[in-house]
Amino acid sequence: MYYTYMLRCADGSLYTGITTDPARRFAQHTGKLRGGAKYTASRRPVCMEAIWRAPGHTAAAQLEARIKTLTKTEKEQLIRGHVPDRLSLTSFSRIQTEPDGRRIPMLFVCYPKCSTCKKARAFLDARDIPVEVRDIKEQNPTEQELRDWHAKSGLPLKRLFNTSGQLYRSLELSKKLPDMSEDEQFALLASDGMLVRRPVLVADGFALFGFKQKEWEELL
Repeated sequence: MYYTYMLRCADGSLYTGITTDPARRFAQHTGKLRGGAKYTASRRPVCMEAIWRAPGHTAAAQLEARIKTLTKTEKEQLIRGHVPDRLSLTSFSRIQTEPDGRRIPMLFVCYPKCSTCKKARAFLDARDIPVEVRDIKEQNPTEQELRDWHAKSGLPLKRLFNTSGQLYRSLELSKKLPDMSEDEQFALLASDGMLVRRPVLVADGFALFGFKQKEWEELL
């Protein structure tokens, strides 16, 4: 896996490079490990400002080269999430990390016996994406969590229900949901994790319900 990154130094300057391990590369830049760059050696690196996962080494190097052509203002805008018109990030995914480049684990809520959950976990593992795993049956999502995740997902509330589940069918919810208020639906979802569509992947800026590989690839 290759990444293109932007690193900020103590003097405010920005350094752009590529790596296969952002955390290790940051440690090299700070002198904790061997192999840093001459540019950052005297400028005291402060933090990783932005990191993108690339589809391969060539793509990572090309993005590095394109970012280096940007003005300082454009680079600062890019860090804030505003992509300059002359830069395309279509094939790249920005990842969330700690200031030192370590990935921030996302919350992966699943049912271990579920085949779809297993596929989703394999997808995450193949991309070296760290997650905090939670068993949806052993630890039900709370009503507040569900409200927060729903807001992040952008989905209609009915899409949070596991409509193919045995419990959903036995309660005949397809007939009852249209007459239930949102408060009633959230309370019902929180009553049993098996009613919730799974897996659920939660990060700072989004929540995904169910596993659709194309959708996950676009965000991750």
